[in-house]
Amino acid sequence: MLFRVKMQQEEGYVYLLFEHKSKVDKHVSLQLLGYMTSSIWKKTVPRPLPVILPVVFYQGREKWEAPQWFSNRFSNSDRMDGDLKDYIPDYKYELFEISSLREEEVKGAKRLRIYLDVIRMRSLRGKEAIRETMRRVAATISELPRTEANERFFQVCMIYLFDTMGREYFEQLSDLMKTVSEERGEKLQTIAEMLRQEGMEKGLEKGILKGREEGREESLEKGMDRGREELLWKLISKKFPKVSQKYFEKLKTLTIEKLDALGLELIDMKNEEELKKHLI
Repeated sequence: MLFRVKMQQEEGYVYLLFEHKSKVDKHVSLQLLGYMTSSIWKKTVPRPLPVILPVVFYQGREKWEAPQWFSNRFSNSDRMDGDLKDYIPDYKYELFEISSLREEEVKGAKRLRIYLDVIRMRSLRGKEAIRETMRRVAATISELPRTEANERFFQVCMIYLFDTMGREYFEQLSDLMKTVSEERGEKLQTIAEMLRQEGMEKGLEKGILKGREEGREESLEKGMDRGREELLWKLISKKFPKVSQKYFEKLKTLTIEKLDALGLELIDMKNEEELKKHLI
């Protein structure tokens, strides 16, 4: 997201760079630096480079212990003398640990609150914590105006939950949704039926069974990944019917975090060019 701002009475540009993580990643600062240099700054030359504010959204259960300052990746950087430190590049990313947010801390626009609750749900411990979050999601969704954009947002969020939480929790959410909106509760059931008919649920279950039969966690994860990729590609194909099949091959190279982020950003995409930025 690029913003034009006033900096010391002159116009400048600030770029917000978002990254989602479901597991602690000690290499994320190097990954972000790669995005900044190759995907943003390189395309800006010869114009002045925009300031980049990197933000990591973390939704895992373990405590995040990866260093936020890039210079901490270097050996003994805190004990280096001044001359040597001049040759160490440095920057800091902001960290938001979504799973540790309390209910009263999740504030702001309704769609933002729904988004934060949806992506943190799979990292919650205990059925009651999950159920309480589902109640909050259902109530907040019922407050959204019935616009085309909000309905697409609702559908993408629900498909994401179906993919990540499974059928049992999805049906519970459907029941909760009916208590605040009969129409949206029925729509949830329609979404679930659509996914079953298109083989999404079957694909995920097949991957899980294959992993169990072979007794390898790696096979289980690969099966789940394939299901997630196929699900997201179905959504992309529905929104952009003429999209080239070659982008599906690129989609399969994305990390889980990037697949999840793309799924949630897909709702606001207006054309294939915005999609291709994620798949080139």
